[in-house]
Amino acid sequence: MLQVGIWLIWLVLYQYYIEQICELEKGYVKRVVVWGLTLCPLSAGGVLSLPGAASAGTAGRRMAFGSWLTCGNWLASGCWLMIMLILFLYMLFYDTKPFRQQWWKPLVPGVALALCALGGSAELTLLLNGAVMMVFLLMLSAERGYLRAGSSLVNLGIYGLLSVYVWRNAEAADRKTLVGVLLLELLLFLALEGTLFSWHRGFAAETERFQRDILGHQYEEVKEIYLNMRGWRHDYHNHLQAMKAQIAAGQLEEMKQYLSDLEQNLEKVDTYVKSGNLMADAILNSKLSLAEQKGIRVNCKAILPAALSIEDVDLCVLLGNLLDNALEACEKIPEQQRFLRVYMVVNKSQLYVSIQNSAKEELDFNERNYISTKRGNHGLGMMRVKALTDKYEGYLTLANEPGIFAAEVTLPL
Repeated sequence: MLQVGIWLIWLVLYQYYIEQICELEKGYVKRVVVWGLTLCPLSAGGVLSLPGAASAGTAGRRMAFGSWLTCGNWLASGCWLMIMLILFLYMLFYDTKPFRQQWWKPLVPGVALALCALGGSAELTLLLNGAVMMVFLLMLSAERGYLRAGSSLVNLGIYGLLSVYVWRNAEAADRKTLVGVLLLELLLFLALEGTLFSWHRGFAAETERFQRDILGHQYEEVKEIYLNMRGWRHDYHNHLQAMKAQIAAGQLEEMKQYLSDLEQNLEKVDTYVKSGNLMADAILNSKLSLAEQKGIRVNCKAILPAALSIEDVDLCVLLGNLLDNALEACEKIPEQQRFLRVYMVVNKSQLYVSIQNSAKEELDFNERNYISTKRGNHGLGMMRVKALTDKYEGYLTLANEPGIFAAEVTLPL
């Protein structure tokens, strides 16, 4: 019974893992059906698995290892492979994420469970239970971007100590002791996963708040441009009346000068760049208008198709954050040294973005972690840029030379 209980815990963890890494379509019926389909192979595995070594001593442990090659254990392992296949199909039909990008994610824990199911006795299965829980913790940490060498070693050490305790005390341990160790391993998993999950939710909430701030900032900038255009249109009638009066009076030279002045004013209202993509134009023009107000020399070239496979919100966050950081860096140096270079193009089904700006000689920036050493939205913004490049399986490159900072982003389309 202890062995079947451990397998049931593994199944719950496997289902929870699939729910965390996927964006599954909503519907309780689908989940109930999947639970039923996975419980059938699990029940069959419990019936077919031989009991292995009944004694808890050294001889029992040797018998447990010897039972790896028994027919029942191989059949139980096959049942876990069948469970993995069912969850594969579940992801294939109901996951909104592209299956080709994450087909391997359920493979690692699924194969690990199939191997662990070869264990013959409850004691050996309990030993392997720590390894199974550690695999799930590491996979979830990697999915959320929290996988670090230090945390991995801590998990390995904690579950390793529990496994050593079970191994060394299996001879004297009774069923209650083994159940206690199982509960301790489960509580440890819940504590660690709960901590990781709360960090993930907190980061997601902070990211959403930051995204709203970025979009609100973009809205105010676009609104300012629109109001300027509306003001110019409001004066359009007066301009026409003035030019008619000059024509009637024969003041052609004065009218030419008047038209020249209007043309200069119109350039301030017109867009700085026309890339061919509406969203990119809206972001670039709003940011470049701010750069001109701050006395920053701008050199921008953007050639883009009308439609991009990148979501407009992601493009807004990507360009908005990089340009905001560039403008902020330029403000920290004398006005005569400020410059901003922007280059965007689609080349061989890849979006290439290059932003170079003047900067201080020494940057307060940690390139390794893509975050600023100061607190605030600057560091979070660069983390969002890195997250977006990872989302589209692209690359983010940051480099600095004395007085220049460069950011390059390459995203496959």
